[in-house]
Amino acid sequence: MAALLVATLLSGCDTMTPDECKSANWNDIGMRDGLAGKTMSVLNDHAKSCSKAGTAVDSANYIAGRERGLRTFCRLENAAPLGLNGSAYAGVCPAPLDFEFRRRHQAGYAVYTLRSQVDGLDSRGERLQRRLREADKDEAKQLAASDKDDERKRIRREFDERRRDVRNELRDIDRNLQGTRDALRSAEYSLDTMR
Repeated sequence: MAALLVATLLSGCDTMTPDECKSANWNDIGMRDGLAGKTMSVLNDHAKSCSKAGTAVDSANYIAGRERGLRTFCRLENAAPLGLNGSAYAGVCPAPLDFEFRRRHQAGYAVYTLRSQVDGLDSRGERLQRRLREADKDEAKQLAASDKDDERKRIRREFDERRRDVRNELRDIDRNLQGTRDALRSAEYSLDTMR
């Protein structure tokens, strides 16, 4: 059983199936990997996968295809959208382009990160607002079920404290949200001036 699990996990690391290895057009595979901005280490992964299938990698054709793919991938107009999608840049572009590509990618990625933070803060705020509404309903139910004044006072204190904690957290989120939105506007402006 353990051997089967290990074999399954190891096969999950294969980049190609045995059938793909046997019928591979290495120039096309290199082109696809280049278009995706993948590093040369992927060739080693393909070689490992295909050695299990008893086939060899045509490195020369793979590299030629990858270089063609990288020429398209490394266009400067692709850098910011890559970052805006949250995709990583692996430093695969030639040295003359790498600095500017990396700079534009980082600007796009900064916008992506800040947008994600705004979305996360908005979601957290919505969840807290729901907690406030639920606390009101729960309090009303508990008060309706209790006929003792001391018990009703305790229930009110308990729910007042809960609501106060949630409201404090909401205020913190609002402050963070305002600062993050300001940073996002600045990052979007920087990105726009770069294009």
